[in-house]
Amino acid sequence: MQNHNCILEEVIVLGQPQELIKMQANMIILTCLLLLPTIFGDIEKNETTFVPTREWQTVKKGTPIPGGLHVRHNFQTGVTEAKLMDSEDVEEKDLNENLNNSNVNSLTLHPEKAIFEEKDPTEKSNLFHHPIEELKARLKKIKQDSGENIPELDDEHTQQIKKKFKDYETLKKEFKALEINITTDSELLNNYFQKFHVHKNAITMGTLTTAETEEVLDILYNLEYLLHQIDNAKVFADMQGMSKIISPCLNGTNNEIKAEALRLLGAAVQSNPKVQLKALENDFVQKLLHILSTNNKMEIKSRCLFALSALIRQFPAAQKVWIDHGGVEIFGKILIDDQLQVQIKVMRLINDLIIERQNLNEITDANQQLKIKAYATADIEKKLLTYEYCNHLSNLMIESFKGEHSDQLRTDNYEFLETISDSMITIAPICIDRFRENKDELLPIIRHLLNFYQNLNLLMDKLQTTGNSRDEL
Repeated sequence: MQNHNCILEEVIVLGQPQELIKMQANMIILTCLLLLPTIFGDIEKNETTFVPTREWQTVKKGTPIPGGLHVRHNFQTGVTEAKLMDSEDVEEKDLNENLNNSNVNSLTLHPEKAIFEEKDPTEKSNLFHHPIEELKARLKKIKQDSGENIPELDDEHTQQIKKKFKDYETLKKEFKALEINITTDSELLNNYFQKFHVHKNAITMGTLTTAETEEVLDILYNLEYLLHQIDNAKVFADMQGMSKIISPCLNGTNNEIKAEALRLLGAAVQSNPKVQLKALENDFVQKLLHILSTNNKMEIKSRCLFALSALIRQFPAAQKVWIDHGGVEIFGKILIDDQLQVQIKVMRLINDLIIERQNLNEITDANQQLKIKAYATADIEKKLLTYEYCNHLSNLMIESFKGEHSDQLRTDNYEFLETISDSMITIAPICIDRFRENKDELLPIIRHLLNFYQNLNLLMDKLQTTGNSRDEL
């Protein structure tokens, strides 16, 4: 038998894992062992030349055939047949000369019987003359060579790479810091309740440190953000947030915390009947009126009026409590002497409460009589007359134009002028008799306002006229 050389090509990939190189080498050796009986067989050279005709002829194994033939092979029997193409008209003589002159265009079937004419038939392969230990040594040399061919990085280049890319430990820390625990709003509320409970006694006793005050304010900020959602406000009320969080803040001495708690209360009760009822049951109408009459800070009074307005609007039961505990009287005192912004809020609230009652006549559903009955228990019209609110309102209008700051009021406080004018117009059906008592002082002011706005109308007309004339030019 002839032995033929099997050439093993060594492919070295820089940076390839050593285990992968070992696996590839083993696969190459195993493939050579399996294919050896097929590829390298001991057979005498087949000198037979295949002469094609127009009929199918059996091709003996190892016999080369010229190109351009029609060849078929039966995989079940292993028989190969060939003939000339039907469309060709080539003489057999030319084909024989082609075959004798060139072996380049020939095709050898049955590779297991192939003849390697460029090799010496007597030459034998030395592939398996080497023991397995020598093959392992060659594989080991492949690994060593692959490692030696990797260029070493100098320190400077290494530092440049580290600046561009983060190491594994740094990435682990950053990804861990990005982990977000998804919690529901109810869980957040419960968490803020627990944090607030730690400072509850210090708030009421006024012994909070600066850091603790900041922490409490942060809790109130976050709660106020959550309670703008009606469902969260309901959960807050069910968790006794009125008594556990808002009341301690209002009872404390820290005005900053008190102002934030008032804003939290207003956000919770606004347009939320269920929470309004909870606040009413916890006597917050009385507490707000007490703060309004005892605290002199404008911010506290402004926030207090915001919370009170949100609590009693569209809520006749709360309005009755507000009236019964001197709400109209307190508002009248504010109109006599208080900050301008506080007076504006008082007039707007009274104005809205009167409009609520006027809109009852527009309700046509079955609840109309129930609502009329509910509002009748809170007889605000009578209380406005009893506590001289009409007189306080007209006097405020007169004093605003007679005082030493009257010029400033007329030129700078358009919000005040608009608010007091709207309030007097809305309340006129109730207070018209009281207004007539001061008509000698009120009429000049009203005429002045009419002239002022009429002059503005004239100026607007002139501006429009000027613009049109220029357009025509």
